[in-house]
Amino acid sequence: MPFLLALIYGAATGVVAILLHQSIPPVGVIASLVITYLSIWSIGRRYGKRFYKWGAALGWFAIVIRASTFGTGQELLVQGDGVGSTLLLLGTLVTLAAVAARS
Repeated sequence: MPFLLALIYGAATGVVAILLHQSIPPVGVIASLVITYLSIWSIGRRYGKRFYKWGAALGWFAIVIRASTFGTGQELLVQGDGVGSTLLLLGTLVTLAAVAARS
C-alpha cells in the first residue's frame, strides 16, 4: 500500500510540475524542480526506504513522459522549447538526485 501511495504522490507531483513549468519561464521551471525534489525526498523521509522514492520517481516519469508525447489531437503539454527541454533534462536529474539523497 505505501508503494501505491508513493506512486500516486509522484504522479501528482509530475502533474504540478507540468502545469507550473510554463507559468513564468525562469521561475516556473525552478519552482517545478524544487517541488519535484522536495516531494520525492519527503516520500523517503516518510516511509524510510529508497524503494518508495523509486515508486514516486516512477510515477513522476510516467506523467512527464506522457505529457511530452503527442496526444490524439496532436497536442503537447511539455513542448520542445527551452523551457520544456529544461524540465525534461533537469527534472530527470533532480528526480534521480532525490532518489539518491539520504533521507
